[in-house]
Amino acid sequence: YLTGYLTSVRDEAIAGDIPEGTSALMIPNEEIREIFETMIIKWFDDTAKGWNRSRLFNAVWTGDADAVTEEMTKLLRKTISYHDYREDFYHAFLAGIFTGAGYMVDSNKEHGEGRSDVVLYDSINGRVAVFEAKYTKVLDNLENECDIALQQINDRMYAKEYEDDYDEILCYGISFFKKRCMVRKK
Repeated sequence: YLTGYLTSVRDEAIAGDIPEGTSALMIPNEEIREIFETMIIKWFDDTAKGWNRSRLFNAVWTGDADAVTEEMTKLLRKTISYHDYREDFYHAFLAGIFTGAGYMVDSNKEHGEGRSDVVLYDSINGRVAVFEAKYTKVLDNLENECDIALQQINDRMYAKEYEDDYDEILCYGISFFKKRCMVRKK
């Protein structure tokens, strides 16, 4: 806070009550957000070295959304605190899981008519996986948010540019609620 990496949230922007003796803080701009994302990706890279991700990657490449859900939920429960996190945090979480695993990863790059959250490339095997992440404040909305994410991939044509260069294109909608997630495949 004192160095400017975080700033106070204005009182009128706070939706609920803040516990006595605490303050609401936010990341002030895109440059600082990028620094935080880089730090989170490095932290996940270091953490993931002790975690066997082969079951997760196998599930991604075979289209097993239930196994992807199970593996990501295990990692969420093992690593993060969910207090006050929003979609941008989970986006960084998702990118961090795949970074440093031998695959090329794009995060928040232009694809089609928008910016997909994460794209994972397996050029050797001619495969690509497109991920769109959503966050919900209500557990019962996980499935609906997955559907919204998949619809966004469709509507904004995130996967279209890969059709000529890749043999297999997998599209995943992921929704997060605290330390839980749900993954659906298109």
